[in-house]
Amino acid sequence: MGFVKTAWMITSTLFACMHLTSVAANDIQEELKVIDEKIIKEEKKIKAQQVKQKKAKRELSKTKKEIDLLEKDLNKLSKKEKKLLKELRSLEKREKALKSDVANEKIRLSQLVKQTYILGYSADTRSTQRVQIDSEISRVYLKRIALQRSVAIKNFNAKIKEIDLLQEKKIGVRKKLRRVKKDTSKQKSVAERKKQKSSSEITATQSQIKRSEKKIKENKKRLTNLFAKLKRIKEESIKNKHLPDKSADGKPFRSLKGKLRLPVIGSVTAKFGQKRTGSEVAWEGIFISSKQGNSVKSIAGGAVVYSDWLRGFGNLVIVDHGKGFYSLYGNNESIWVREGDQLKAGDQLGTVGNSGGHTEPGVYFEVRHESKPLNPMEWVTITN
Repeated sequence: MGFVKTAWMITSTLFACMHLTSVAANDIQEELKVIDEKIIKEEKKIKAQQVKQKKAKRELSKTKKEIDLLEKDLNKLSKKEKKLLKELRSLEKREKALKSDVANEKIRLSQLVKQTYILGYSADTRSTQRVQIDSEISRVYLKRIALQRSVAIKNFNAKIKEIDLLQEKKIGVRKKLRRVKKDTSKQKSVAERKKQKSSSEITATQSQIKRSEKKIKENKKRLTNLFAKLKRIKEESIKNKHLPDKSADGKPFRSLKGKLRLPVIGSVTAKFGQKRTGSEVAWEGIFISSKQGNSVKSIAGGAVVYSDWLRGFGNLVIVDHGKGFYSLYGNNESIWVREGDQLKAGDQLGTVGNSGGHTEPGVYFEVRHESKPLNPMEWVTITN
């Protein structure tokens, strides 16, 4: 945004200084304003998207932590479930073994009872006394067997009851585990959706930022092109309509920088530092196209130190303004001054021509300090 504001200030200054009134310049000014507004708009969008993205990243980080905690809870529950299932399997194994023992015991007792019955009531030739003795033994044996069976059955029933209680506990634990896992999975699902939403928002904001940055880049490129176009218009619009006058008399030349007038009415067609056509040599001054015979005047007071024809410059006049400052006027048609003449600002030096082999009429103009050429456009003011 700073670039745009600075650029706009420069543009405003250029327009204020140049007083460009052409339709093209006004159109460019309006277009610059539009581009400026577009860039500011896109920068605001980027800022808003960055705030949104920052918020989404915070939410994503928070959601990831929630998911990590839920994963830990699920792991704990899974371990607990495995432990309980292991215990239940052990109990089931014990139950199975106990039932097998009881079943075997029942078979054995059944066989004993059957054998006892057979022994007690079998028809044989034994004496009555012997039968009585055997019956007594059978009763004792059966009583003992009955007692053993009673204890075994009691133990069996106790184990069955214990197993039933454990099975109920198992069912309760499993229900609890299913409920907890269901709730945790539900929370995890919600967290995953939040994570997906945050990730999508981050992606969307990043895409929007890239689009806005692309638009800003394109608009800045357009801005650069418009400034180049504006510069061309400025250069093409350097048309001088005023000649030097007496206002510069009696003042040090250095203090007149930016206040002098060009020496002839016309348009600047060759710029300082610009390469000459078909050559790598740059202009050390400027060329002002003008009508044949127009007046050429001294930009400030000084002494004529050269007034003659010089190869490449045609009819040339050089004026010494003091303190090492000089002005040069070439390609004149005629020269009206001689070496040693004292001039005032606005005095006529000669007339416009094309001496020196220039293709069109005009004046080649330089400003120098000692032997160093200076940009003449920095020393003059143009008001159309």
